[in-house]
Amino acid sequence: AERPDDEMFRGVLRSAIEILRGKGLLPEEADARRDRLLAGFRWILVDEYQDIGSDEYELISALAGRTLDDDQGKLSLFAVGDDDQNIYAFNGASVKYIRRFESDYGPKPAYLTQNYRSTRNIIDAANAVIESARERMKGDRPIRINRAREREPRGGEWEGLDPVAGGRVQILPAASDPVGQARTVMRELQRLAELDKNWEWSNCAVIAREWEYLAPVRAYCEIHKIPAQMGNEEIPGFWKLRETAQFVKWLRERDPRVVDSTVLRERMYECASGPWHDLLRQAVEEHSLEIGESETPVGHFIEWLAEWGREVRRRQNGLLLLTAHRAKGLEFDHVAVLDGGWNRFGMDEDSDAPRRLYYVAMTRARKTLALARFDRPQRLQESLLGNSAVLRREPYELPPASAALEYRHVQPELKDVDLGFPGRLKDRHPIHRAIAGLSAGDSLNVRVSDSERWELLDSAGVVVGRLAKGFKPPRGMRCRSAEVFAVVAWSREASDPKYHDSIKCESWEVVVPELVFERIP
Repeated sequence: AERPDDEMFRGVLRSAIEILRGKGLLPEEADARRDRLLAGFRWILVDEYQDIGSDEYELISALAGRTLDDDQGKLSLFAVGDDDQNIYAFNGASVKYIRRFESDYGPKPAYLTQNYRSTRNIIDAANAVIESARERMKGDRPIRINRAREREPRGGEWEGLDPVAGGRVQILPAASDPVGQARTVMRELQRLAELDKNWEWSNCAVIAREWEYLAPVRAYCEIHKIPAQMGNEEIPGFWKLRETAQFVKWLRERDPRVVDSTVLRERMYECASGPWHDLLRQAVEEHSLEIGESETPVGHFIEWLAEWGREVRRRQNGLLLLTAHRAKGLEFDHVAVLDGGWNRFGMDEDSDAPRRLYYVAMTRARKTLALARFDRPQRLQESLLGNSAVLRREPYELPPASAALEYRHVQPELKDVDLGFPGRLKDRHPIHRAIAGLSAGDSLNVRVSDSERWELLDSAGVVVGRLAKGFKPPRGMRCRSAEVFAVVAWSREASDPKYHDSIKCESWEVVVPELVFERIP
């Protein structure tokens, strides 16, 4: 989005939408504008064509010139899609458009059936699950392992590494509740970790149908000190973190106006240890790997740091816990798929929608795949029973469960925090000094005010923050504990202008908490 050609193409799309909406143009005027906009373009590539809806279809059709009589005015259209991965029907996407592609444009279809990601066992198990979906476009063309790997063991390297599963897809009996399932799945991943001296949790994922099934997995990781992150949580604005703001301020004020890796390292190692200073140290080391020990203008380094910060928000730093919809397009060495919720489908979805979603979850795995199964029928796994690529395990014998597995860890987003609250208090108000004394990991107290707003207090009882009106705690739960997740810098300039009259200072800091909830007895 930062390259001129990207901005130009976005301009083309915006103008095309205006044409589609009419905007008072006669048909010949619309055609003339289209010709001007697309001058120099000859090809259009549309990826994930199975996920387009009516609006995208009309836009693509207009850009390609599908309805034009003059072939010279048409653009060549190349579309890639997989009807087996049509999982966004609830959001208006329809597979009918990829089915209509041949009649719309008269192309010659090519079938991409080689899998370059997964082991043969994972591919065979996924094929068995999707095979019974109705009206598939490639029902007679099953996915197969790519030619370069045809002679590899069916279970890949884990056929020899794992004496239990031998590289087969595993079905794990997982009791009848989410907590028991979380314990089973995580015990299995820990077993695999013990077999691989190069194990990295950042190469692994636990995938569920719905976020609620992942909560006890997150709690398990907290108890056992396993690095993990929820796929719907991220760093609360890397550029606004207190530590980043202070680092950038130092850079802008220093003289000379150049820095090298040694100077940057010395500055960072003067700072106290903590998650966000550690993150900045990581940035400095990665910058050093890119440029070596040469000097860099301060302005160039700040631009690099800003780009690095945008990228790190999307970087996996531990076991990733996410839903199947969020997992689309990703891949991991080791995947566990949780049971629960797979039999439900939305009003706008056909009855095979859960099967396609389960198929997407399975095909995220490169090396090992474990499928949890509650002690009740799971129709999506029926085709796997007796399959040679699959091993049905005996239940794990687990010790009594810790009450902490019922805890819900909640990391509010910035929109869930009253960012202007400290700014509505004057510079000399005690809140600013109290916030300045807090660091990530410090304990907080929580209370609900008379106006039903969640307030954050430090150990001295000073109110240091407030959550937004829209914040809602997990249903049926109460806050057990809280701590500082991050402190971010905010300002009048960053605030909505409609609140400027109530702001009493130009800049301030805001506490972003992490909350732990427990069930109400």
